[in-house]
Amino acid sequence: MVAQKGTLHLQGDGAYLVVSLPVSAFSGIDDDGDGAWSSQEVAAHEDRIHQQLRAQLRLRDAQGPRPIDGITLVPTPRDDLAAHEVNHLVVLVRFKLAQPVESVNLTRVPNMTFRAGLFGQSEAERQLSIAVTQGAHKQLMVLTSERPERTLFPSSGQVSLDYAELGVMHILTGWDHLLFLAVVLLGGGSWRQILVILSAFTFGHALTLAWGLMGQLPFGTAWVEPGIALTIIAMAAAEIWLLQHGRVMGMTLRLVLVWASALVHGLGLASSLQAIGLDTAHRFWSLLGFNFGIELAQTAVAGGLGGLAWLVMRNLQVRQTLKIRQLFLVFAAAAGAIWFVERLI
Repeated sequence: MVAQKGTLHLQGDGAYLVVSLPVSAFSGIDDDGDGAWSSQEVAAHEDRIHQQLRAQLRLRDAQGPRPIDGITLVPTPRDDLAAHEVNHLVVLVRFKLAQPVESVNLTRVPNMTFRAGLFGQSEAERQLSIAVTQGAHKQLMVLTSERPERTLFPSSGQVSLDYAELGVMHILTGWDHLLFLAVVLLGGGSWRQILVILSAFTFGHALTLAWGLMGQLPFGTAWVEPGIALTIIAMAAAEIWLLQHGRVMGMTLRLVLVWASALVHGLGLASSLQAIGLDTAHRFWSLLGFNFGIELAQTAVAGGLGGLAWLVMRNLQVRQTLKIRQLFLVFAAAAGAIWFVERLI
């Protein structure tokens, strides 16, 4: 079982959960504080592990919380740890349902929910992806520390809202995407020109986002993250050169550069969404929601940055504003260079 992944299968009067959880999500087990569990620690604290699982893994239906009538632990060693040390725990849990699921129309039971409150310390351990199945019904639940509970087999509208939230969070925590957006906005122009440029950026990354999710790209994706860093360096360097020569980038060239950069950023977004997974029963709606969330966050950030720039620079002289722009562009190029090196290593 891959870390941070799991399955929840509903059949008869049981719901069968298999999930890989980080050991850092549990408290009072790692006696020596080395970030891993030994076989002795697991044996000594097995009852405490069971208690935390029963408290944090919850399935609820119309009759209320469903009891757990079976737990099996499968400690999973990491490659760089000794065979007797583990950093993930595969858990097998059976929930007892009030009635056989075959007798219920699951798509019309909005109060059947699942909650998992066990998240690790690192950023990669703050999300769980659970594939839910019951007969022909399929769903992908993405649980986060901020939203640890999800409805089983939601409507298309609910799926869109859930993935829109994921899109918003991805942009607000994607510093490279935000920095590129800031560099583009520093190019200035009328609000109509900025709107056209942002639209080109939106359409470009929406295109490669959809393309990247439709199948394996023939030239691979290992270059994408370094490529995103390069787009920041290239755009910032171009703007710095123009400022030093007292020139302004033409609208046509600016659109071409932003469009080309957007294609690379879209593949990065596709990679992130592939890691999360599309809801297999609502592929179109999950993709639409994710795209909408991205654009919503991007528009809000653009408006916020534009308003902040106006407040800061409205009382400054032209020479001072040029100096501030140049300093920020140098910072952006340096940050892009650092990311580029880090992502190549």
